[in-house]
Amino acid sequence: MRLRLWGLEFTRIARAARARQRLIFLVTGALLVIIGVALRSATAFIIGILVMGSFAFDAQQGSPTSAHVRMWQWLHKNQAGRL
Repeated sequence: MRLRLWGLEFTRIARAARARQRLIFLVTGALLVIIGVALRSATAFIIGILVMGSFAFDAQQGSPTSAHVRMWQWLHKNQAGRL
């Protein structure tokens, strides 16, 4: 039982650290982009864009099945609005 509690605690800490790490890298990337624009430094700008892009939230399309489901939801939502 004690080992299980340690495992749950470790999982909770890992998730919190991952969320904070993503935020830290997004803020760092944004600062590099701003510095790159302000100082006209292409290197800082590109590194900032790469850092932000690497740690941005996942906005993937997903599987073809999920794409079909989203399309049907969108179609039915539009049809319901017309009635």
